[in-house]
Amino acid sequence: MSTASVREKIINAALDLFSQKGYDATSVDEIAESIGMKGPNIYKYFKGKEEVLKELSAKMEEGYRQRMKMNPEEGSNISNRDELKEYSMNQIRFTIEDDKIKKLRKMGTIEQFRNPHFSRQTSEHQFDNMQRQFTAIFKSLMDKGVLDNDDPEMMAMEYYAPVSLLIQLCDREPDRKEEVMGKVEKYIDFFLNRYFKKAQTA
Repeated sequence: MSTASVREKIINAALDLFSQKGYDATSVDEIAESIGMKGPNIYKYFKGKEEVLKELSAKMEEGYRQRMKMNPEEGSNISNRDELKEYSMNQIRFTIEDDKIKKLRKMGTIEQFRNPHFSRQTSEHQFDNMQRQFTAIFKSLMDKGVLDNDDPEMMAMEYYAPVSLLIQLCDREPDRKEEVMGKVEKYIDFFLNRYFKKAQTA
């Protein structure tokens, strides 16, 4: 097995354990044991647990941004309410269903109050990214005349905050996924009906 493959196995094993037990409570020996290695062998591939965490975070962040399309310029591609709903629902399905993203979110939930790295990362994922993304989208829609001019930052917060709470509910109680997705879609329709109605009937 190549060095890259072994490193990938170690990173995936670390994600599993960090999301279950937390970073501090997981030892290098446990990571190694979970993939059939002896603890000291991990040091052939990583300097230690902290380096495993850094690479795990970098890989997950890159994948997260690509799959979630976390780029303010994405807003320029959305021209109407149907496109906004489709974009939003695709993001939400991905973040609820992707196993690695769920584990990353759980890891952040466990560690956010005792690890500065996870504190920053959790704030970035649960607030900053969403705020930037949807502020850009609503501003673009206003510039196109699809929405009446208003405060795009406040609209963004009003749009994503309830959805974020529902995603957290699904993390805690995964058997409620169908209920959560139903509520998410109902809320998005409610929001879009309220803000797009004037523009569409004018």
